[in-house]
Amino acid sequence: MVQSMNAKELGKRIKQRRKTLGLTIRELADLTGLSKTTISQVEQGSGNPTLEVLFEIFEYLNLEMRVEVKDLEV
Repeated sequence: MVQSMNAKELGKRIKQRRKTLGLTIRELADLTGLSKTTISQVEQGSGNPTLEVLFEIFEYLNLEMRVEVKDLEV
């Protein structure tokens, strides 16, 4: 079963991974070239990050994003 995730849940997972790797928001911002505010907003599930922003964060946290087609039951 594919798990659907909202922005807050995604942000929580990103924050957990960053902390697991021992990175501060500032360090991740420096690595990605994104602002601390942007990283913070993503982790809080606020704002409206582009896929490009998420890909930058995922790259440095060694995370993967998958897109799958839902099964539509009629």
